Amino acid sequence: MKKVVIIGGGLAGIAAGIKILEEMKDADVRLYNMGHHLGGRATSWRDAEGFNIDHGLHGLFAPYTNMRRMLKRAGVKEKKTLVSNKRINLCYEESTGKVHSIAPDLRIPNPPYPFNTYRKITNFGIKNAKTIYLDMDIEKYDDICYTAWALEHGMDKEITKMRWFRFSQDAAFNWPYEISTYLTLMGVRKAVGTGKYFYINGTYGENIIKPLTDYFEKLGGKIFIKKKLTELIHDGQKITGIKIGDPDAKIHGYGTIPWKDVVPVIQDSIQEINNIDALILAIPPDCFRELNWGDSFFWNGFKSIENLRTVVSLSYQVWTKESVMPTGTVTINGLDEPMGSVADYKTIKDEYKNNPGIGSALEWVGQETSFENKTDDELKEIIFNAFLKVPGAKDPRKAGIIHESFNRNKANHERYLLTEPGTVKFRPRTRTHFRNLFLAGDWIRSEIEMPCMEGAIVTGINAANETKKYFSKSR
Repeated sequence: MKKVVIIGGGLAGIAAGIKILEEMKDADVRLYNMGHHLGGRATSWRDAEGFNIDHGLHGLFAPYTNMRRMLKRAGVKEKKTLVSNKRINLCYEESTGKVHSIAPDLRIPNPPYPFNTYRKITNFGIKNAKTIYLDMDIEKYDDICYTAWALEHGMDKEITKMRWFRFSQDAAFNWPYEISTYLTLMGVRKAVGTGKYFYINGTYGENIIKPLTDYFEKLGGKIFIKKKLTELIHDGQKITGIKIGDPDAKIHGYGTIPWKDVVPVIQDSIQEINNIDALILAIPPDCFRELNWGDSFFWNGFKSIENLRTVVSLSYQVWTKESVMPTGTVTINGLDEPMGSVADYKTIKDEYKNNPGIGSALEWVGQETSFENKTDDELKEIIFNAFLKVPGAKDPRKAGIIHESFNRNKANHERYLLTEPGTVKFRPRTRTHFRNLFLAGDWIRSEIEMPCMEGAIVTGINAANETKKYFSKSR
């Protein structure tokens, strides 16, 4: 049996394990996850009162083909689990004071953007279609911020000031930072180009992650939770073992308060696991940077990672007795920072649709850059005031707040990669300078490139394929 260890129970690690177990009958695959909940930054869990708590608002885009195929193999029924947005994408525009439909579809109750705006955007798209969709060398645009590139290629200056245009940065948790042109174009090509995405009728933890982990275990994989990697052991050519320990639960109240920065480990719990044939690291960059301090040989192969920055994402969930969203609206983008998007799951999820005691089930998402010194209560005030600018929106505080959850995802394993210009070249690839060590995660380079759920899964598949190649060569 080939002993494969995977560190990280997010979508990248789960996908890697499933792929190996599906195609290697002689593999002993063991997955270690630091937290209480599997799924990484795409998970959710029930709190003590039974409410579903998200790491943040997620959309499963139609072009996420690898994710959808894996879910199908795990037994997830799309028609029951996924609810289409029907290509309805709405954006609040401060200059008009209205919520506009991004697509000029007269069937949508919200007013479309003015015809002249669509004409200018369409002309820009036609003029640059070859570059956007066909150019094989768009990585050369990574050093250029998307706003500058768009202006240089004919985008109207006034359009770049619109909330609709800014949403290209909000969607990647980059606002107020600029975003790489290369990654923006890759996002159009590989992830969000159709404008169609799905909400989950249920929860990510229960309806997406659990079926995948159940399938992983059905294939023979073994899962260990509350285990943190502390060190890699190597002989200069291969990884021969790892050191792993128990996170100190006292530091975060046994799951009742958030982790902060580096998650500490109980020293007496650290154990060594040896005789590893292959290791897949599927952990975020800030967690990776914690490893093997002072090990010059290890870090000579990963120096570029020090150039990557991450951001703290925010999510805020509020359940109210009365409905507060404008009639017929599910998601609105383009809100004031720090949280540029809000969704109301009342009309999407059966558990809310069938509950007359819940009028709205709201979730905001964003990131805290420029707002780091604000208290939670100050941020909530900003969020509510921004929401009340939307025509037809009602004050959640007056609608009777039943429950709320405010999450500042500060810990190293919760932060998101900042996709600013010029940093793609610093992101590592799946193969490393150790023959049996492979990397996965939404920050690892792949054919997707954008840090998203599909990108994480593709890198997991790539890590599995490289693992298989390594075993075939070592026979």
